[in-house]
Amino acid sequence: MATIPAQVAAPEVDLQHLEAVRKKYAEEAHKRLRPDAGAQFLTLKHADDPRLQALNEDPWADHNVLNALPSPFEDNKVYPFFVVGAGYGGLLFAVHAIQSGVATADDIRLVDAAGGFGGTWYWNRYPGLHCDVESYMYLPLLEETGYVPTKKYAPGWEIREHAERIADQWHLKDKTVFRSDVESVTWDDSSELWTISFTERRGPLGSPIISHTVRAQYVYLAAGILTRPQVPRIPGLSSFAGPMFHTARWDYGVSGGSQKNQILSGLRDKRVAVIGTAATAIGAIPEIGKYAKELYVFQRTPAYVKPRNQRETDLEEFKATVATKPGWQLDRQLNWNSFLTNSAKPGTPDLVNDGWTDQ
Repeated sequence: MATIPAQVAAPEVDLQHLEAVRKKYAEEAHKRLRPDAGAQFLTLKHADDPRLQALNEDPWADHNVLNALPSPFEDNKVYPFFVVGAGYGGLLFAVHAIQSGVATADDIRLVDAAGGFGGTWYWNRYPGLHCDVESYMYLPLLEETGYVPTKKYAPGWEIREHAERIADQWHLKDKTVFRSDVESVTWDDSSELWTISFTERRGPLGSPIISHTVRAQYVYLAAGILTRPQVPRIPGLSSFAGPMFHTARWDYGVSGGSQKNQILSGLRDKRVAVIGTAATAIGAIPEIGKYAKELYVFQRTPAYVKPRNQRETDLEEFKATVATKPGWQLDRQLNWNSFLTNSAKPGTPDLVNDGWTDQ
């Protein structure tokens, strides 16, 4: 006979406190409800002000190296697969097509607005940048590449370098055009092909632009939304006389240090202001605070913060408890998802045991 497990008594709830929390939450939420909605922000790429538009410039692209690369496109050739985006979405589509036998690397072409692989991890290199999902799950193709993340939560530079590793292992580096914007994708019924028009920038803002038109059998859209920085429409913003930059285009020339060496010595005599306290600020503010002479943080809505509980990866422990069998990464992802969605069966071990699963 099946036994019915005893119900765990629910903890007592302080109704008066709960009502106060709900009231405060409603007040804070109301502050964010504005009639101008998304119009309160300005995408830097579309700014009329030259100084604000310049904040969108790619600080990481090595234009001389990129300009010297041969084009992966040939005139009048039809490509089986055209991928818009060379972040993890585009890379995984290409790799899965190759792994499944549907395509070879020669059948695939990728374009991206950035100057390298990684998507949002290419653009964002601000101090304190880490992934908030366990790196043993988040970094794809760990089994296939044999790579072991250095920490439970990988820093941004490591995630970006892993994207380069994937592109190199599956021979996609010479199949990709960077600094490019897709202008149109049009289907032609008679040829049963897509015609793709895109422009390639040959340097920083104001440099020559080359137009391309190519044809493909399949087009895969892997362009994300976290690569286009925007700023609030604050009156007089561009009149600020001191150095100003967006966290998505961090200027280590001002702060000192680099993405790997985050000694921000250039801020030691500076008064620094940070506008916003969402996830990016949660990573950057503690690092800025270590070096800035004065630090001011401007917050509209409080953010919810939990401890990261970061730790270094112990290789022996990793082999013994994480990478225990083929398919371990997918198993770990499914296990994490079952706890995140309250669908884990009784007695199932919480393999990841992080701030997401203990909610």
